[in-house]
Amino acid sequence: MIEKKFFIGIFFVLIIVNLFPLISAHCPLCTAGAVGGIGIARYLGVDDSIVGIFIGAFIVSTALWFNKWLLKKGKNFPLQETILMIASFLLLVIPLYTAGIITDFEMVKSMPEHHSVLGMGIYGIDKLFLGIIVGSIFVWMAFTFSDAIKRKRGSILWPYQGISFMFITLVVLSLMFWFITK
Repeated sequence: MIEKKFFIGIFFVLIIVNLFPLISAHCPLCTAGAVGGIGIARYLGVDDSIVGIFIGAFIVSTALWFNKWLLKKGKNFPLQETILMIASFLLLVIPLYTAGIITDFEMVKSMPEHHSVLGMGIYGIDKLFLGIIVGSIFVWMAFTFSDAIKRKRGSILWPYQGISFMFITLVVLSLMFWFITK
């Protein structure tokens, strides 16, 4: 059963990637990879903090993808990337909170051993929410680092450098949270 869902997920990722052949940016691949990671992790029952890391990657890659699209259309305003990042974050987190998927702050405080990780329960921070924050920040840093290398060198170090940095970041963060939560 898992193999069937996995191959169906891969099929849809490939369709999405092939729908955008004119976009030479890394973001469609990153977005599809993040969505695939979220689906697989939820299906396998992975801890919410790790799922949150992938949701954070989805938020960042979606915002960067939209930013590149706006730049291609000649639209650029001060702090555009940061504003898009915050808007993407809020547009995903607020519905998750109102739907009860991100646990209420008071509930987390009352049951921190069940709803939180890294001792953040005393502040009412849900493990899914913490994962989203950590994933968003570190994946954004990975892309920023990749862009800085590209600016400094005038070219990338290897093909798909941005997605490589994102993948490495997701693996390291996921392993760290896995060791903490197991």
